[in-house]
Amino acid sequence: MRDTGRIYGNSLYSLAKENGVENEILEQLNAIGEGFGENTALFAELDAPQVGAGEKMALIDRIFEGCHPYLINTLKLLTESRRASAVGYMAKQYRAAYNKDKGISEVTAISAVPLSPENEEKLVLKLKKLLGGEIALTNKVDPSILGGVVIRTEGLQIDGGLRSRLDEIKKEIVR
Repeated sequence: MRDTGRIYGNSLYSLAKENGVENEILEQLNAIGEGFGENTALFAELDAPQVGAGEKMALIDRIFEGCHPYLINTLKLLTESRRASAVGYMAKQYRAAYNKDKGISEVTAISAVPLSPENEEKLVLKLKKLLGGEIALTNKVDPSILGGVVIRTEGLQIDGGLRSRLDEIKKEIVR
């Protein structure tokens, strides 16, 4: 499914960029992700052989009414080939192509408590200097971190979490 998602995501992005609608489709893909999240039941139903093709297409038209025709048609193509469950991978690949094209780095900051707006702003400024370009920051909360922040971006992890530091100290003491 990842390969299918990669191919469809890149194709949709190329088409959207060529026609100047890449921002609109990205917003719609983000809304789809927020709306359905980890709930894959809809996309599993679209892959189900028991549901007729016409019924599936009507369902897509109804649920995704108002979305750009390129996005709707891509969803229909995935459904026709029984690969609707690759929508998540497709959206991820579309976002990756968009970010690469626009010079945006997606960064996840994992902290014990939510970052304040001031701390988020400071972190974004530091990351801009470190990575260059724009930063799309997502803050995830994980109380097991205890304190500090773990930064993750493609190919890079900066572990400034207190839990990691304590584990390192423990290893040194045991030696």
